[in-house]
Amino acid sequence: MPARLTAYLPEGAAVETLLAAGRGLQVGRAPPSELLIDHPSVSRSHARFEPEGEGWRLVDLDSKNGSFIDGLPADGRLLPANAWLRFGDVTCELAHVDEQALARSGERRAARQTASVLHQRAIEQSQDPGDLLRATLAAVIDLAGCERGFLLINQPGGPVVRAWQGLDDRTLAAPAFDGSRGAVDRALRERRPVVVNDAGLDAAFAGRASVVAGGLRSLVCLPLVTGDQVLGLAYADSRAPGHAITTLELDLLAAFAERAALWLAARRSELALAEVARQVRWPGATGAAA
Repeated sequence: MPARLTAYLPEGAAVETLLAAGRGLQVGRAPPSELLIDHPSVSRSHARFEPEGEGWRLVDLDSKNGSFIDGLPADGRLLPANAWLRFGDVTCELAHVDEQALARSGERRAARQTASVLHQRAIEQSQDPGDLLRATLAAVIDLAGCERGFLLINQPGGPVVRAWQGLDDRTLAAPAFDGSRGAVDRALRERRPVVVNDAGLDAAFAGRASVVAGGLRSLVCLPLVTGDQVLGLAYADSRAPGHAITTLELDLLAAFAERAALWLAARRSELALAEVARQVRWPGATGAAA
């Protein structure tokens, strides 16, 4: 029976791959490994799944930081049907899947692609600046498979929350909402997406008040960049157990963010003049990101 292997990279999108019955798979940081895990704790050729009947044995390839099955050294042991694996500091989930599960996975990919196209059309047809911002945020939340989020727009005095969904202005302005603040600040500073899966276990976020209180499982921050300017940022998160933002979602989101930045740039003067009922200054803002 095939199995799905999901690698949860620290501060990165989850990497999913399928283990086909009767076929081996090598894990490592570089080719010739088939499953590439880009993390310094993972060796270039780290471990190998060796087929054994309907299952696999996990063999460590003399890696620097070891391979583990449910916390114990792999040592070529036969893998159970479902297990938690670790390669260096990267935790992976192994789960056997049936044909129905594989079909659902394919349908989900197709649905996300279709949703991306429909969201693009909705945004292109938005006439009101407020509708444009809300449609952009709704698209990010949907494509990320998340529950709630907000959209920041850079202003001369710093980022301002101009749209939100599943949250309110009091929550966003509260000091306790700092789990997201760290991720947002990093994404704006480094001009790259920041993804966290299972935030409660991530060293950079687990101790933050909002993570503990809100039970955050995953979050994504997407800077909206055009040329040398960061126009703003879209944020989405989920508290649903078992949810992970994978490279599939991140690829869709990154492409969408590029187009959204162009739309926002084209409407920037209108957005600057638009009247909004409320504006929430992003905590700690000291100026617009360049």
